[in-house]
Amino acid sequence: MNKSTVLMLMASISLAPLSAADTSANQVEALQKQIEALQTQLEMLAKQVKEQSTQVKEIKTENKQIKEHRAVMATPGAKEALQVENAPVFEKGYTPVPGTKAGVKFSGMVKLDMIRDTKANTSEQTNIGRVPYALQARNPSLPSTPTSWKEHFNVHAKQSRIRIDSVIKNTSGTDTKGFIEGDFFGSTHWGDAVPGGTTGNTTNSSTTYAFRLRHAVLSYGGLEAGHTTTTFHLDEALLPSVDLNGISGGYGRHALIRYTHKLGNFSVTAAAEHGRGDYISYAKTPSANTAQYAYNIQDSSGNLSKQTRPDLIMRVKYNFDSGSAVGISVVNRDLRIKNNTAIGGAAVDGKTYKADAWGTNVAAKIMTTGGSFFTGGVSTGKGIGWYILEMNGRSALFDPAASTEGQRYKAIGMSIFWAGYSHVWNPQWQTSIGVAQIKLNTQAKANDANRPIKQWFEPGLDKKFNKFLINTMYRPEDNLELGLEYFVLQRQSTLKYKGLGQRLQFGASYKF
Repeated sequence: MNKSTVLMLMASISLAPLSAADTSANQVEALQKQIEALQTQLEMLAKQVKEQSTQVKEIKTENKQIKEHRAVMATPGAKEALQVENAPVFEKGYTPVPGTKAGVKFSGMVKLDMIRDTKANTSEQTNIGRVPYALQARNPSLPSTPTSWKEHFNVHAKQSRIRIDSVIKNTSGTDTKGFIEGDFFGSTHWGDAVPGGTTGNTTNSSTTYAFRLRHAVLSYGGLEAGHTTTTFHLDEALLPSVDLNGISGGYGRHALIRYTHKLGNFSVTAAAEHGRGDYISYAKTPSANTAQYAYNIQDSSGNLSKQTRPDLIMRVKYNFDSGSAVGISVVNRDLRIKNNTAIGGAAVDGKTYKADAWGTNVAAKIMTTGGSFFTGGVSTGKGIGWYILEMNGRSALFDPAASTEGQRYKAIGMSIFWAGYSHVWNPQWQTSIGVAQIKLNTQAKANDANRPIKQWFEPGLDKKFNKFLINTMYRPEDNLELGLEYFVLQRQSTLKYKGLGQRLQFGASYKF
């Protein structure tokens, strides 16, 4: 409303002089109403003028800011600086990828291991199933195997690792993550001569390195998929060790997909994992100089594992605020193997044999004071060698020549118990001690009248393994660790033959 509008309103009001005779109460009342209406319109007009004035000021301010922003953006490097300012915030150690919402982090470890064996050669990483039986200890006329060398020394850097982590900040608020990690333990050899090589082969095991994939995992919320440590075990229950496998024999890594649902400190995980029909068989062509039994992780030359579904695992876990943890897991397996190769004189029937397998695992880590802790666990079941690294190749006994078809492929019962204590003296020194025992229910199979042991070289099936270790770690810096470890490995067969390994190992590692 402008001034002309106001004048028109005022003119519309009749202000002609009235005589006293013509003036009446009604006319006065009408005149007063017209004046009140005019005052109301004047107040509305004043309010509108004020609002329009404010809008004009705001427009002028915005125009000024736009001009200033254009001037700033015209300066060199301004656009790049703005991108950095608006970039997503990542956890410590991640480097943003320019122009994206992704961040990457590189890490790894450089490690040297020096191993001194005073008994049988225990290889580059402890695997008690590789410790040779001391055949001559019970019968001097029996032959000695090439792997029974004593007072053996080895040095290598195969535990060295490389890892790449990546994360993408999604607009949904849930990050997509992934990491890849590998080391150089793709090949493990005995002694200084590569097994299976030609006579006089002097290739040193410490110079034979092969990169292998340890982990390749993507994760989104509670979902994980890729190749990593099996869900069957509890990662928190590991005891510190200089050796790669440690007192629990090492945790297997499988291709898997799993989902974890968390409720505070409590979590439930369901997983489907890659299985393998690992088994014990009789040698294809047994002779006086070869063992009658063979432990097969995968017999690619003939009898192949033929699973029809993945192994199914369920785990429940509780993590205490103190750092303690306890977990219980179960696994159900579908063991199948196709008979494509003659074993021990048996005919090839081309059939697929099946065995049911299952297992349970209970493990815990109990924190005490000053960062010290107890750890331990029990795994038991039938046909779970695939989940106990040192029992790999022993989930079942495959004997096509057995008298009845039901006895030809049988899952083997087994159990492992381990316990340890790690004491933290101060931020730099830590000492750990641990024991373990593995038992296999193979005695009845070794005594089977349908398969008497005929080869005088054969010590019998593996029956029991015992382990002991003690070590001390020194960390002069957060990223530098020096360790010294003493390990005892004892292997016992159904025919009471024994194999003994004693090793002293020094390790020096730098993590970055």
